[in-house]
Amino acid sequence: MTHSRRVFLRNAVVVGGGVLFLGACTSTTTTSSGKSGLGTIQGPQLVTDPAAMPAKFNESPEFASLVAQGKLPPVAERIGKSPLVLKPLQSVGRYGGQLRRGVLGNSDTLNAARFCAGPDSLLYWDYLGEKVVPNIAQGFEFSDGNRVLTLHLREGMKWSDGTPFTADDIIFWRADVNLNPSLGSGTSFLRINGAEVQVRKVNDLTVQYVSPKPNVLLTQYLAGWTDLAGMATAASFSLLGAAGGVLPKHYLSKFLPKYSSEAEVNKSATDAGFNGWVPYFVSKATVHLNPELPVVAPWIVTRPINTPPFELAANPYSIWVDNEGNQLPYIPQITLSDAENLDVLGLRAAGGNYDFQDRGLGVANIPVLMNNAQQRNFTVHRAPSNAMECGVRFNLAYNGDAELGSLIRNVDFRRALSLGIDRQQINESFYLGSSKPSAVMPSDDSPYFPGPEWRTKWATHDVKQANALLDKVGLKAKDASGYRLRRDGGGRIRLDITTNVSFVDFPAVSEMVKQQWIPLGIDVNVQSVDAKLLVQRAAANQLMLSVHSAGSADPFQDPSIFLPTALGFPGMIGIPYVQWFQSGGRQGTEPPPELQPLKDAMAAYHQGLQASDAQRISIGKQLYQMHADQVWSAGIVGFGLSIYGVYLASNKLRNVPTSIRNDQKTHTPSNAYPMTFYYG
Repeated sequence: MTHSRRVFLRNAVVVGGGVLFLGACTSTTTTSSGKSGLGTIQGPQLVTDPAAMPAKFNESPEFASLVAQGKLPPVAERIGKSPLVLKPLQSVGRYGGQLRRGVLGNSDTLNAARFCAGPDSLLYWDYLGEKVVPNIAQGFEFSDGNRVLTLHLREGMKWSDGTPFTADDIIFWRADVNLNPSLGSGTSFLRINGAEVQVRKVNDLTVQYVSPKPNVLLTQYLAGWTDLAGMATAASFSLLGAAGGVLPKHYLSKFLPKYSSEAEVNKSATDAGFNGWVPYFVSKATVHLNPELPVVAPWIVTRPINTPPFELAANPYSIWVDNEGNQLPYIPQITLSDAENLDVLGLRAAGGNYDFQDRGLGVANIPVLMNNAQQRNFTVHRAPSNAMECGVRFNLAYNGDAELGSLIRNVDFRRALSLGIDRQQINESFYLGSSKPSAVMPSDDSPYFPGPEWRTKWATHDVKQANALLDKVGLKAKDASGYRLRRDGGGRIRLDITTNVSFVDFPAVSEMVKQQWIPLGIDVNVQSVDAKLLVQRAAANQLMLSVHSAGSADPFQDPSIFLPTALGFPGMIGIPYVQWFQSGGRQGTEPPPELQPLKDAMAAYHQGLQASDAQRISIGKQLYQMHADQVWSAGIVGFGLSIYGVYLASNKLRNVPTSIRNDQKTHTPSNAYPMTFYYG
């Protein structure tokens, strides 16, 4: 019996003349018990029991030498009285070495944000992704009917330059940066029905978030993949004024007019080569661009991403320690060498040039990686995602062309385009059959999953029905080549898909979608741009369609791709609508009558934010049903290995989990806690 190339690659690879069976790369997700189709999810344990805290502390030889020279305070003074204690997965490590990774150019900021940042969020999820736990903040509690969230900071914690970290740094971020009209419009995650959450200082180590209504999801926002979840994460979003929920006031205040004068900060900006204080401040507040910026991450940037190689070194004031009191990280140096493209990165990974690599690797890399694993002394691991990996995002607020904008806002037009996509062909061509064709949906084990019948809602390949819907829209007229003509007499309908190379070759996927839409009589222009330009165009409402990751694993924790809740990319669903919803109708554009279901969905979303768990689950299911039925974006495939689903680790590295939960909210692979890795 013969096997197709796809089936062979999916199930086995040749290693040194023999066959090593990997098992089918099917869509397996983690259950609440911490199990997955690829084994038990692993990770170190957060130690919170005071009785289990280490009694004394140790540090790396390099830092000990600096202490002896009087250039650093003793380690106990640097980490404070309440360090963040981790029990490593396998064993207490030893210091030394350099960890090598690959980075895809200046725009690949998520590379370090996910691996090197800690994460540096105030709160975080446990490694199973099941509950919110303390992180930079030592503790938290709700009061006043879940309207008031109180955070307790760690006594003696310091920024990487040795300056105390206090409540003032959170207040500075909120009052002087996040709500500064010159820097942005705040964050949607601290806003309920248009009303801002108040952030108040109680004392140097206590901050309260006071919401106008119950806000039980706030801890999840502070812990998850949002613009509240740490300086490195927010910087990777490229959003003005986001900055992650906290900023070093002592360092950044001097770049704001409030603390000197507009003339003075503008002069400083001009002297530094910037056009005004705003871009100068943003540059100074961006982790991967400014090595001088104090941080609270395990590693600090020593060489910025735009001057390769991108380099980081251990933070002498890191608050992470192991259960025996050894300050983390064990590995003092991380180097991220620049790779020109995905192919180069994949070849270097297979050649053993990286000690740990996840970003940029996908299912297509597995055969060559496995073929080289034994010789190059690394192990390949798989971690199927719990989210959609690819889809067509429709900019429902597109206004660059009145006729095309009107068509995009027509539900039958969107349904027709979705029915014209052959998802299985894309799955086999670009994902080796490892993913699951689907409308925009959560994973099967998500509490929000509305049922298997919704996975195929307007998501089957049905060219006949698609053409009937296009006829219904009024697009019966065609040119000599069979392409449908605009209703305004302006010639052939031509849609623009703007995308970039990311986890997979999205431009190539877009070209396949273009070919699949030819039988519908729809012409497409595919343009691949740099990720930064894609972000800029999204923020300026210039995108029409984009092929990229689509949908959300949780409509309340990560709604920006799913609903019009966030400005900029990936908030592709309609920036003017986001502005209208965020401002309570005072700014932006109100969705037209044909998008009334979108307004209904936003009302349900806000209701879910304040609902009980059971009510929220019911509302979440409804939101997925509405998204699939209205095709606000057309899901293609998901729940496979293309988004952080493949990672390799040198066999010399210790404490590397063999299976991790691949979840956006845990900043995977941050939930592997790389600061506990060591060479042994």
